[in-house]
Amino acid sequence: MLKRLGRGRTDWGDHDSLSAFALSAVTGAGKTVIATAVIEAMLHGSADLGFPADPRAVFLWVTDDPALNRQTRNKMLEGSDLLAPARLQVLGNDFLEPDLRRGMVYFLNVQQLAKSAGFAQGGVNLREFSGWDVIGNTIRSEDRDLYVVLDEAHRGMKQVTDRPSIVRRIIGGQPGSNPPVPVVWGISATIDRFATAMREHEGSRTTYPPVAVDLDKVRASGIVKDKIDLDEPDEKGSFSTTLLRAAVDTALDFEQRWAAYAEVENEPLVLPVLVVQVADKPTEGALAELVSVIEQQWPGLGPRAIVNVFGEHDDLVVGTRIVRWVPPESIQDDQATRVVLAKQAISTGWDCPRAEVLYSERPASDATHIAQVIGRMVRSPLAHRVATDDALNAVSCFLPRFDRSTLARVIDELTRPGEPGAAAEVVINARLFERNPHLDADVFAFVEALPSWPRPDSLASPLRRAKTLAKLLTDASSGSALLPDASERLTKALNAKLDGLMAEHAEAVERKVRDIETAEIRQTSIGASTGEVLATKTRSIRTAARDIDRDTRRVIGSVREGVAKDFMKYRVDKAGVGEDVLDIRTRVAALLLVEGVVAEVEQTATKWVQVQFATFAVEISNTTGAARDGYLKVKEQTSEQEETSIELTVTLKAPTKEAKKDDAKDLPTFTKHLYADPDGRFPAALNDWETRVIETETARPSTVAWYRNPSRPAPSSLRIGYPTDADGWGSLQVDFIVVSHRDDGSLGASIVDPHGDHLADAKAKLRGLARYAERFGDRFVRIHAIGAGSDGVLRTLELRDPNVRDAVDAFEGGKVTVLFDSDLAAEYQ
Repeated sequence: MLKRLGRGRTDWGDHDSLSAFALSAVTGAGKTVIATAVIEAMLHGSADLGFPADPRAVFLWVTDDPALNRQTRNKMLEGSDLLAPARLQVLGNDFLEPDLRRGMVYFLNVQQLAKSAGFAQGGVNLREFSGWDVIGNTIRSEDRDLYVVLDEAHRGMKQVTDRPSIVRRIIGGQPGSNPPVPVVWGISATIDRFATAMREHEGSRTTYPPVAVDLDKVRASGIVKDKIDLDEPDEKGSFSTTLLRAAVDTALDFEQRWAAYAEVENEPLVLPVLVVQVADKPTEGALAELVSVIEQQWPGLGPRAIVNVFGEHDDLVVGTRIVRWVPPESIQDDQATRVVLAKQAISTGWDCPRAEVLYSERPASDATHIAQVIGRMVRSPLAHRVATDDALNAVSCFLPRFDRSTLARVIDELTRPGEPGAAAEVVINARLFERNPHLDADVFAFVEALPSWPRPDSLASPLRRAKTLAKLLTDASSGSALLPDASERLTKALNAKLDGLMAEHAEAVERKVRDIETAEIRQTSIGASTGEVLATKTRSIRTAARDIDRDTRRVIGSVREGVAKDFMKYRVDKAGVGEDVLDIRTRVAALLLVEGVVAEVEQTATKWVQVQFATFAVEISNTTGAARDGYLKVKEQTSEQEETSIELTVTLKAPTKEAKKDDAKDLPTFTKHLYADPDGRFPAALNDWETRVIETETARPSTVAWYRNPSRPAPSSLRIGYPTDADGWGSLQVDFIVVSHRDDGSLGASIVDPHGDHLADAKAKLRGLARYAERFGDRFVRIHAIGAGSDGVLRTLELRDPNVRDAVDAFEGGKVTVLFDSDLAAEYQ
């Protein structure tokens, strides 16, 4: 995004060219945090991101909801050490200046620019300039770069009768009023409408490719919940009261589970919220009945526990209770609030991770509105996945007005790419399964020790990763620190590496020093009368000390996490009193300019991290809650592929019914799964191939257990990163892990992965599995890719066989069926 903003600034400054781009971020991805980091870097510069400050920058953050502006401002203040409150200003009637000042972030609710709004009027009271004048004056200013941010950019893009909407007028300008905005940055989960609106300006505004937050990263991070549980009546009839009671019971169950988790894991206590969605015009009797059922089922609710967020903004008298109106953005921090009454939607940018249970009386025709509310309930209350109780990784929804067929409408809305619920898996009538009581504990430990090989993170910084790990190792908040002097040890290791590189590259450093201390001046002599070039010559002059000081500081500051600054301090201290500091700085900068030096320092940081994880493996595995989550995230911030383990949860929440449009039948159950009910059975939605594979594997006398590997990249899944044809990285989650007894009685593991060739990435995934087999094949009994030959018979490719891997690597055909038809494949049996 910084690159796009920088390009937009250059296009406008040098060519008067307008531009636009969008950030596509599913609800829960942390778009406000991302935007805060971008704005911080624009206003203050960022060595970590390699981006200089824009001293001319001013941001105008536009929404159609005043509550969203307040919420966004508060989030920015929480997430930034550099954006002071005075720099974040909400525009309104009290704004009297002629333009927007540099270095500021202004929040504008579009209703403030409506004709009747005071801010939109100039020459009234003390206001000389209208809001439109202010925007126009800022754009015309010669010392300002205006960046307009459209939050929830899909809104406000519709044409209003025969005139443009306020948002469209801000973007495109209006003759005689405000000129077009130079740079437009749209933020939304769904950017289609924004993209369509930008296409109307083709020829006059350049639209850069959108920036999309990787959905797999959002899922893997744990900042959104893994599952959305949908519960509906299992038979015909009216079950509103029954399901409302069940919804209350679920909220109380969440409360008990969170209390137990907080006590054991030393984490903050979460008080869950129940959202009750009612009709547009609920009668007093209907509301009274709802509140009565809730109060009967939830004893001890305080007088302030039930609130409403209705559009009327009025307190309600329901029976003997006053149901106060509250701004939606206040719910998260108001611990007294436990039940929220809502209508169609709560708020455009409503954010309440405590809201974990929904009961909706909306009819099936309101599937979109229901999905919007559910989609805003997917944030994890502690911003990380719960490793022990999988029930806390889900949102529960009760829909008494939906039957099995109409339930599919909500599922379609939630799972549509880009929609708020797309980051979570939608399941029907889920149940919580414990670890299979018929399996020994060493089976789970064995699976957890299997190698997972996640894809690398292209944005990961080895230096930041090492610094973050050092902080975790020195953290004593939950007991004694694992390594109290970790930061000092890391700095010492990096300084020692740079010292060694200074000696190793002594000649190259001397050349770079000369480059820094001298400037080559080319002189061209031209005949005054003829204009002919008479002669050219080059001479060297010494660079001014001020220029050397500035340039060397810039080079040293460009190395992330202050590593070069630490080395500079170390060299100054080592030199002692009387040494020329500028000379020392010049030599340090010269070293950093030598090709490959910074990369070698990053490799040293990576090795230091790997050593610490190996040294403290047991201690780290014993951490809990936020501390454990912190270590997991550091472990996965890799710029290159690194082996990690599988983090199995203590419990697993899984659907018990099919999710189909016509009829939701009970899922078939299987034995020997890692998670099971007391009878040792586990429900699984398997296709024909998968069913045959599991029936075959569980029938083998040697089979001990199997694991339905999660289909989404998460710590609980065996992940295999693989290069894609688009020079990026994908993540393969193999279907099944099978645990068996070897002849000597020890446990062995097999990967059994039935995949069709109908997907475009089938070949890339097969190659990825082959790469994994080459690296880790000796730790498995089998690594079988299963597919159907042209005759429809299931066949296997044993990827531990180097001949098979060579054939997979060399294969350039379209469909991998050819490989399953070859002599390299054997019939699966």
